[in-house]
Amino acid sequence: GDRCFALAWLLVLLSLSAPPAIAQSCDRACLSDLMTRYIDALVAHDASKLPLAEDVRYTEDSRLATLGEGIWQSVTANGGFRQDYIDTRRQVAAAHVLLHEDDVQVLYSVLLHVADRKIGGIETLVQRVAPDGRFQPTVLGAPIRGMNDPVPAGLKHTREKMIEIALTYPEGLRVGNFTDGRTPFADDAYRVENGVITADQNDPRRRMYEQNIIVHPGIISSVAAVDEDNGIVLLWMNFGHTGNAYGAGNAL
Repeated sequence: GDRCFALAWLLVLLSLSAPPAIAQSCDRACLSDLMTRYIDALVAHDASKLPLAEDVRYTEDSRLATLGEGIWQSVTANGGFRQDYIDTRRQVAAAHVLLHEDDVQVLYSVLLHVADRKIGGIETLVQRVAPDGRFQPTVLGAPIRGMNDPVPAGLKHTREKMIEIALTYPEGLRVGNFTDGRTPFADDAYRVENGVITADQNDPRRRMYEQNIIVHPGIISSVAAVDEDNGIVLLWMNFGHTGNAYGAGNAL
């Protein structure tokens, strides 16, 4: 009798307890909004209103850092340019953003890892362009051509195929040319590097297959995000040791 009573009491407790919470995922608009809130918070020097997970992890230039320090203290304005890469399957929002630290332009890369509509991880890269720097961004006043165009119906690759194709680009860097790397550039392909067009298949002087490419034998590539709607694969690359090709200490 006591055992039956205890079992009945347990069943009553279970029936009165709250149902387990169901994790909520972010759709494309939700992930884009989180990026907007992040950039706004960064420029305002105030992360307190962001929906952060309790154990949020933050890195700046591949080093663990404290949210609110580093560029959070030095940024002075939003430069107006932003290119998003939204990966709904992995719940990742990434972006390239132009910021300012007074008269210094900052090419800012940020990746937000999202879970249950909260930011659980933030990875950032900060590249400063001094006013007298050799290369000044020239094409960051408007969206980068083609990046925001959804893939037409019937022409989408699988996620796996997209990644396979994208990884032929760092393979071309590894071996020193895109022909041997079997990188399949489109007829109108182009490269924007640090805000400057440095290659364009439509320009006979700057076609990618014919450019001299530094050999990067130790390059390491990782897939940061796959925007399946817009047909974009975002890679983060460690160029590795390239001798003194870039100058000592300047490899990416």
